[in-house]
Amino acid sequence: MSSADQVLLLNRGEVRSLLTWPELIDATNRALIDLAEGNTLPSISSQLVVPGAALHLKAGALTVPPIISVKANLRPDAGNTSGAILVFDHERQRLHAVMSSGDLTAMRTAAIAAVAAKALISGEQIQVALLGAGPVARRIDEVLEYLGIASEVRVWSRTRERAMALTTDSNRRVKHRVCDDIAEALHGADLIISCTPSRSPLIHQENLLPEAVILAMGADSVGKRELAPGVLESAAIYADVQQDALKVGECAYLDEETAKRVLNIGSILSTGTRPLSNGRKIVFDSVGSSAVDAAVVGLVVAQAAERGLGRWIDLDGLATGNGDISQ
Repeated sequence: MSSADQVLLLNRGEVRSLLTWPELIDATNRALIDLAEGNTLPSISSQLVVPGAALHLKAGALTVPPIISVKANLRPDAGNTSGAILVFDHERQRLHAVMSSGDLTAMRTAAIAAVAAKALISGEQIQVALLGAGPVARRIDEVLEYLGIASEVRVWSRTRERAMALTTDSNRRVKHRVCDDIAEALHGADLIISCTPSRSPLIHQENLLPEAVILAMGADSVGKRELAPGVLESAAIYADVQQDALKVGECAYLDEETAKRVLNIGSILSTGTRPLSNGRKIVFDSVGSSAVDAAVVGLVVAQAAERGLGRWIDLDGLATGNGDISQ
């Protein structure tokens, strides 16, 4: 049977090996521009809440390569997200691949943060506050090292042990420091990156520099919130997907008038013009994007074909022996 009739299976290690920051950031940047310019195919995003967890579903499509990406991530309240991605070839109208979503989701989120940081931050050797120490925070820490913009990364987590583990595991050039409270982490920080599942505000106006840049990466579903009232209202606001951020992100808490000021970050990525703060904070509200997922999945599929990674399996074949459905 030829590979055209089979499905490519990529495990977590293979997906991780196929994702490198330069290509990942470039694909993410292009996808966010396409979103802002309306050059993406339709997408859907939803979640199914079950006792103790929520199943997050995102589906997006590309014309080149002709794929549909369907991601399903189960997020238990206790953490340890697990999931998978189905990749369909909509030109051949067949399932093409199944891959692990674990590292892809975390690295996609970190790539979005990297694109936003490059677009919104001026200068290098800045003070960074990183709130959270889970898988996404670890990938963001990696991409900060790649960007080379931080002089120090202050890490805070609800669990000090996790923050310690992140800084201990870091073999990077940048100095890392664990903070016992959020105010300590935020003090004097030029860039704040929050990636927690918090449902109550963590970041308050009085702890921020007047021109701080905040990348709010955690609030991606109804009920989550990391920014206290007043932070957004006094800031210039960008989002990866404006219409979604107004429903489930930090921007969902805005009044109707302030919500009108929210812009897709792709609108400035396309021009390469860094926005002026004019003495105000800048907030980037990220809820994740099906279009970015599809772009990253397309990158993985292309790289897997080029490097010959993965295993081809026949999902349509009948089982034999004890699993034979004819028995």
